Amino acid sequence: MDVARHRIGLIALTLIASAGVAAAAEVRVLSVGSTSTAAKALAADFAKQSGHQVTFTITPPFNIDKELAAKTFDAIIISVPAMEAHDQVGTLVQGTRLALARVGVGVVVKDGAPIPDVSTPEKFKAAVLAARSLTHGDPTLANTAGAIVVAAFSKLGIADEVKAKTRHAPLAAGGKLVADGEVEMGFYNVSELPHGVTLAGPLPGPLQGYTAYEAAVLAKGSKDDAAAAFVKFLASAGAAATWEKSKLEPATSYQPTRASK
Repeated sequence: MDVARHRIGLIALTLIASAGVAAAAEVRVLSVGSTSTAAKALAADFAKQSGHQVTFTITPPFNIDKELAAKTFDAIIISVPAMEAHDQVGTLVQGTRLALARVGVGVVVKDGAPIPDVSTPEKFKAAVLAARSLTHGDPTLANTAGAIVVAAFSKLGIADEVKAKTRHAPLAAGGKLVADGEVEMGFYNVSELPHGVTLAGPLPGPLQGYTAYEAAVLAKGSKDDAAAAFVKFLASAGAAATWEKSKLEPATSYQPTRASK
């Protein structure tokens, strides 16, 4: 009788363990770099609480569509304009878009170089005009740091004046230009500063602009509920401190996007 009970107990434990394994899921996330530090930290918390594992593919915004065409993902984290475009063509599971956070643009210089005062529009203008060379992302890409910076230059009336000394470069390449001393001043999101540069400060208030990010479940991904649960976790009130730690403003701190209403 004791042997029979022991066998039954082992079978029960095996079934429970199997059920736990079956319940765990992998959530494959495609994300831009600006949100990756916070999103990965939140994914670790999510895994501890739910048992679901989250894997990331981090790529520049201009490469998102290529990744979506080549691989299958369960959730996506991108800027609002890009998310809107994907929503309109049916890439997303309807009703799963949630606002996460937004980030502003900062002024960066080489580590160890003199740090310019960019605290007011007037001082920012003087620093930009004094710099021998500048770099930022392609301003033709909507809702990016490059577009925000060019808008700031236009407000100050110096867009034409600085054009000749400006090189367009994405984050990795532009950051290296500044870190190597080839370019004196760069402008990139404050949440993803490259190695070898120092943040002089954010764009002063009247000139600042923001890239807002959302997450959503992808229609071609897994039908498991884990992806939707992770998206909600990213947007939860409890996630706010993690977004702030990574220099992004959680969506609860500013006017919500359409997807959050």
